[in-house]
Amino acid sequence: MDNETCPSSGSNYRWFMLAQIWLIYYVFAIISSSIPPLITPMSSDLALSHSQMGVILGAMHLIYIPLAIPMGLLIDRIGVRRSILTGITLVSLSGLLQSLAVGFETLFLSVCLLGLGGPTISVGAPKAVASWFIGRDRGTASGIYLTGFITGVATATAITNTAVMPLMGTWRNTLALYGFLGFLMVCIWLLFGRERTRSQGREVASVSLRDDVRVLLRERHVWMIAVIGFSSFFVRHSLGGWLPKLLELRGMGPAKAGLLASIPSWCGLIGSTAIPRLGKTGTRKHILSVALLVQGICVFIMGTTIGPPLIASLIIYGISTYTILPLLMVALMEAPRVGARYMGVAGGLFFSIGEVGGFLGPSMVGVLLDQTGSTLPSIIALTAVVEGMLIPTLLLKENK
Repeated sequence: MDNETCPSSGSNYRWFMLAQIWLIYYVFAIISSSIPPLITPMSSDLALSHSQMGVILGAMHLIYIPLAIPMGLLIDRIGVRRSILTGITLVSLSGLLQSLAVGFETLFLSVCLLGLGGPTISVGAPKAVASWFIGRDRGTASGIYLTGFITGVATATAITNTAVMPLMGTWRNTLALYGFLGFLMVCIWLLFGRERTRSQGREVASVSLRDDVRVLLRERHVWMIAVIGFSSFFVRHSLGGWLPKLLELRGMGPAKAGLLASIPSWCGLIGSTAIPRLGKTGTRKHILSVALLVQGICVFIMGTTIGPPLIASLIIYGISTYTILPLLMVALMEAPRVGARYMGVAGGLFFSIGEVGGFLGPSMVGVLLDQTGSTLPSIIALTAVVEGMLIPTLLLKENK
């Protein structure tokens, strides 16, 4: 890691910063995952087809694609505190505006705001971890803050139809409540969010934008990690957006479908915390290969079975799927010539490529549902994408 400033391992405030990042990720996940459980009433009220809803589910990821790298460059210069503040503000505003949507166009545009605010959180969080933590603590911290997003997804999926909408009365009031929750986090971050050091910010600011990009574009290791991440985003966002509806199409009620669809996220807490800590340089490729293989098998079983096999596949899918991202984030942090100094740019490249899958996946599922009237073609396509990523994973060379 070039010229990296190492934070003091005895700093207690780093854990308070991590707690704030966890909460921001949690609220971000709730707002960005609030539509999937509400697809049925929203589609009915706004007269939306499956294809249109698929585009809306992928809208956030569509905006991510061109913005992730510029956001990474911006974060490296203006700092984590201001960047994440901007991100959570835009995400919260998106939640409020979604509650006011009157059709496809207005809902699409309001969801696009998630794509404006999301990159500053997704790229800013690993940048903050790289600045406040060193060594094996980075793996631990990465796994911990990512549980915020996982828990937020699980919470939104599990309780939106079973508790929140019955309490709030309508899907509009439900989305508005989530938006106000986001603005509460804006206030907390304004009060307690900090930068790691001023000296580090000055060092990064002295490097030109052109040099930042040139350094990372020449790094093959970074590209390989980003390409491997593509399949994870493709499948995770496809099932994250459509799984409640896919289960409803197989005869389940909305409440039961929401509860079952939340199982992968709850089980993902194991995959994002325990397993990444076991990974170290020289072993990550093998762990990733096993996770991808298992993930693909579980996707197919989830889409073709019911009863105990479905439950088992949901559990194992969650553990395997949520193992992948923290391992890839740590691999990025420790890639040659990255470290905390270039983590904003590297993270931007990673999320830019990954979110191509995040947009294409949900959109593909919606189109296939409209064209075939069956869930099986989507399941087969998702399985093929996952297992196809085994090839670049096995070709990945780790520095030992």
